[in-house]
Amino acid sequence: MVIKLALTYRPRPAVLLRSSEWPAAQNIAQGHLSDRALEEYSLDSLPESSLCAVEEHLLVCGQCRGRLEGIEPVNYIHFTKDGPVYARATRLTTGKAMARQWDQDLHAGESFGSVSAAGEYLAESFSQMYPEHTCNRLCGSPQLRLPAPT
Repeated sequence: MVIKLALTYRPRPAVLLRSSEWPAAQNIAQGHLSDRALEEYSLDSLPESSLCAVEEHLLVCGQCRGRLEGIEPVNYIHFTKDGPVYARATRLTTGKAMARQWDQDLHAGESFGSVSAAGEYLAESFSQMYPEHTCNRLCGSPQLRLPAPT
């Protein structure tokens, strides 16, 4: 089983939501997250009051985790000497893609017509910012791989 949330989970106090307070949360009560909720989660643009409910749902719902992985075909961490640098391309509901890179000091993003163009931008811009970086065994997908049951 692959769970993305272990590295990105930020514990928050639980907040009960009415669907009128946040339209993207409406489908949680029906069993699954909306496309909008997944997109906002991927772009780190969810309202603080909704983050905990969405993350808790993703921890238990394999279908929604799979849909999230589907809209994040590029999701990577480089462990540099300055610390981790995150790169993500998110397939948007508009058909475009958002490429984002961030670390402790950097928060950059740009919209592209395709995921492949966003991925190329992420690779090229990272190599320009960190020309001395050589990936090691820690670099890769931020997904937690759970040990097989014994």
